[in-house]
Amino acid sequence: MLIDYDLVRSKRSSIGITVERNGSIVVNAPQELEKDEIDKHVYKKRLWIWEKLAIKKEHNDKVTQKKFISGESFYYLGRSYRLKIVDEDSALKLKNGWFILGKKYQPKAKELFKIWYTQHLKDKIKERLESLNKNLNLELPEYKIMELGYRWGSCTKDGVLNFNWKIAMAPIGVIDYIIIHEIAHFKEHTHNERFWREVQRLMPSYIEKKEWLKNNGPDLFM
Repeated sequence: MLIDYDLVRSKRSSIGITVERNGSIVVNAPQELEKDEIDKHVYKKRLWIWEKLAIKKEHNDKVTQKKFISGESFYYLGRSYRLKIVDEDSALKLKNGWFILGKKYQPKAKELFKIWYTQHLKDKIKERLESLNKNLNLELPEYKIMELGYRWGSCTKDGVLNFNWKIAMAPIGVIDYIIIHEIAHFKEHTHNERFWREVQRLMPSYIEKKEWLKNNGPDLFM
């Protein structure tokens, strides 16, 4: 059985395989290695790949569609807040422990939540980058908040960090981990041992945050 994958070549000495959250498979390989050799390696790892795909599917199946009605819960920075639909002309806001939304805006509630999370996350990322810079002496990178599907973040070749607007729902410590995860890609582009050592150097407690995302990630979708 053939396994479809995206091939990324780089200056490395070994082959690395990553199963993304959306079920896609990315293979990082040395620049000069023949394609046939890469295919053989992927085939040898097929059982491991299928196991990872099954785990990803199980987690993705847990994603439930939010209902934008009074009483539904929505997360912000790790805390749960209930939505209250009101008769007054009120755009989406967080007030007194409730998300408040005017009834006439209810048909566009999903879009309004995305805009609200994006705006608030932009300020929060800036705050966290400044805080991390003080502790770790990191150079402040350029960043953007956008739709990234099943990815929490990404790092471009130009050193721009992209963050999924959905991470505004996660606790601050988890947001810090996602930031550091992407910053570590400045040194290592792939998820190899050197990459995870860099993550651990920057955040010794990263495994706890990584596990939180693994277990609670589906709750951040709507």
